[in-house]
Amino acid sequence: MTDALEVLGDRLSLPVLRELLYGFHRFSDLARLTGASRTLLSTRLKSLEEAGVIVRRQYSEHPVRFEYHLTQAGTDLIPVIVTLKEWGEKHTGRQEPKTVFRHSCGVELQSVTTCTECHQEIRYGEIHASDTSAETAGS
Repeated sequence: MTDALEVLGDRLSLPVLRELLYGFHRFSDLARLTGASRTLLSTRLKSLEEAGVIVRRQYSEHPVRFEYHLTQAGTDLIPVIVTLKEWGEKHTGRQEPKTVFRHSCGVELQSVTTCTECHQEIRYGEIHASDTSAETAGS
């Protein structure tokens, strides 16, 4: 988790990724929607690109301009973004959700984390952590 927070743990990364998920890919839109200064946004976009979360694609030659798109690593964050959105709506006092995520079948998405073996929803008190480095060290 520490490594993930090094990439995503600042105040701007998740809002940028959220806007990319919403379909905004141009620098000017990202600056407007996140409220970030151009310098800070430029630095954060470069950092996310270096981490492999986004990719920059040129869309104009004169002047040279780029769009930003999620990579596979970025799209793997969709469940995290949906879950954080739900948590914020539930626990920060906002009454109306700003955005509703729907699956291609039309149903509103609700984040649920389940066990891949028994398919039961994971709840507090049912999780046990172990250090896998100790398991692999003896191999």
